[in-house]
Amino acid sequence: MTWLLETIRDGLLNLMRHRLRSLLTLLGVVFGTGAVVAMLGISEGAQRTVLQEISSLGLQNIYVDSVEAAPAAGAGAETTSQDNRGKLRYGLTWRDVARIAEACPKAVLEPAHFVDERVTCNGRRIAARTFGVEPAFLSHSGARLLEGVPLTPSDVTESTRSAWVTPEVYDSLRRAGFIDREAFRIGPHEFRLAGVVRLASPDDASTVLIPYSTAQSLYGTTTRKREAGRMEFKEVAIGRLLVRVPSESDVAPTAAIIHRTLEVGHTVPDYRVSVPLELLHSKQRTQRILNAVLVSIASISLLVGGIGIMNIMLAIVTERIPEIGLRRAVGARKRDILLQFLIETVTLATVGGVAGCALGWIGVTTVAFWTGWSGVITPLALMLAVGVSWVVGVLFGLAPAVRAAQLDPVKALRYE
Repeated sequence: MTWLLETIRDGLLNLMRHRLRSLLTLLGVVFGTGAVVAMLGISEGAQRTVLQEISSLGLQNIYVDSVEAAPAAGAGAETTSQDNRGKLRYGLTWRDVARIAEACPKAVLEPAHFVDERVTCNGRRIAARTFGVEPAFLSHSGARLLEGVPLTPSDVTESTRSAWVTPEVYDSLRRAGFIDREAFRIGPHEFRLAGVVRLASPDDASTVLIPYSTAQSLYGTTTRKREAGRMEFKEVAIGRLLVRVPSESDVAPTAAIIHRTLEVGHTVPDYRVSVPLELLHSKQRTQRILNAVLVSIASISLLVGGIGIMNIMLAIVTERIPEIGLRRAVGARKRDILLQFLIETVTLATVGGVAGCALGWIGVTTVAFWTGWSGVITPLALMLAVGVSWVVGVLFGLAPAVRAAQLDPVKALRYE
């Protein structure tokens, strides 16, 4: 054990004698390890943010939205159904809801009523969509109340003219001169602001919510607009349907059933089915590929650092040939010489790995501060970075150490 401690001491002393050279050798490993840690930290933070947003949509939920089908290529007619009075009908119907409920008896169905009316405040138009919803729709979709009072069943039974808006809509109202105790309009009707809610889906950033019964009684299912000098009528029975299943394992088969059910009743694609769980799995696959690419790029820097270690150690071996010959002459074995040089390379790699982890942590913190992105450095990432730098040091330091151990003592003593 004493010989091992002496060998370690000699190796460290040799590095300390040439501080500048050792420091320059470290830089390659430091920057390589720092790049690995920084990329893994930023990637992990981005992954957690995206997964959190998707998970907040409800991994047991399936969303079905009514959409106005685009005209078919080369066709001049509308692809949505049109009656004799020129009324366009599209999207989900109560018949669709009944068929889905029959095909998926374990699922809970929560419809939302789409109100195709302009939102205005003090004569200024606010870019927002309006939905009439039940309290259960909000709780199942992961909505979070930020200010005000929540939507209650009494709001629905009494058909109150209360509205809940997202932060983006609230900011637009304030810019339009809105005061909290005043009213704003949805179409021809006035509403009082009851609260501010944050919805889980980024697509719902600009949304106004009102009680479901209020939306039905005030606006019905038909909207009319004057376009290009003519009156246009549109009818949408259900704007959005939330389907909640008992467990995540039921999501995929239920989504397939919904697709088959709607395909039978709709000749045109006037609906859109969104499955947060499928989106989650897709993002996870993409993230794994991205992580592999980022680590591969960062590993190139670490590889360059390892080559730098090998280059310097080969020069050190050449420089210390007489010393190696003298040590062999006084009884040092080949393994002693091998171990001494390996200790030096491993020390360089380890110190460089630790310093690189600190540099990577500083980089992740700086990026998170200036960009607002979240950065997460996990213990696994730190251990992986230090471990890889240590392995790189061993692999690239092995060749110079073996060369030093194989030197002929007689020739080494006569070397000039």
